[in-house]
Amino acid sequence: MTLPNTYTLRLLRAQSHQLAREIDLMPVADVLWKPEPTEWSVHECLTHIRDVERHIFRPRIARIVSEDNPTLPVFDEAAYHKEHWNPEEPIQNIVADFVEDRAAEVALLEAADWARPAVHAVRGPITLAWQADYALSHTWEHLSQIMRVRLSYAVRKER
Repeated sequence: MTLPNTYTLRLLRAQSHQLAREIDLMPVADVLWKPEPTEWSVHECLTHIRDVERHIFRPRIARIVSEDNPTLPVFDEAAYHKEHWNPEEPIQNIVADFVEDRAAEVALLEAADWARPAVHAVRGPITLAWQADYALSHTWEHLSQIMRVRLSYAVRKER
């Protein structure tokens, strides 16, 4: 059995706090502001992170933990976002959803064998460790995107 990577687990836990802190720094009235028409707002970024955690990463991790070498289907996250994004959903509800889903995901990972295999429909053979690292990197990617939007907003507001 490959034991959980305590460093990765610590970072996965910390991201909930980092995300909540970053959202607190953006005025709630301005979470729909976009730096450019083609870019996402803080609200859209956060919704995407929550939806991917809820509908992709957490279910994949649960399947890898409970099934023998499951095949993980592709999830069209862009289409899902386009069909389900609700700009009126309160930002704090989205943060709470992410925190809840991430905690459940970490709980699954804490007791699991990180060498457990799966087959990703596009990437091929992966392990639970790979999926945990990928969830971590995906959240970092969009957390930095949220930070860039907030910083762009702050600069433009000061002009």
